[in-house]
Amino acid sequence: MTTKTTTVKSAAGKKTAVKKPVAPAKKPAAKSKKTTTTIIAKVDVGWGNSVYIRGIGGGLSWDVGVLMDNHRKDEWSWSCPASDGPITFKFVRNDAHWALGPDHIAVPGETSITVPQFPPW
Repeated sequence: MTTKTTTVKSAAGKKTAVKKPVAPAKKPAAKSKKTTTTIIAKVDVGWGNSVYIRGIGGGLSWDVGVLMDNHRKDEWSWSCPASDGPITFKFVRNDAHWALGPDHIAVPGETSITVPQFPPW
């Protein structure tokens, strides 16, 4: 804590230096960063089937899929700590059948919701 010196007059008329504590300046509030990147697939792949995710970034690989968590019959999710860069990914049914269309990109610290389409059996 810092102090500030102030001069005051005493009852006898003499000037006396008095030190008063000064509160430290408040630091601006830091912007809160989301610490997790979440990817959600909104798709029903049928009873007994699963959705995997492959890609690059966040610990993903194009060679081996990671099983996503199933929350409802048509909702699958995967999360990782927010990374320094984007995550490029694609969904794979049963880690064998790739979703149609281009790769997707998730922004670090955000939630990406995608409705993938898979080729018919």
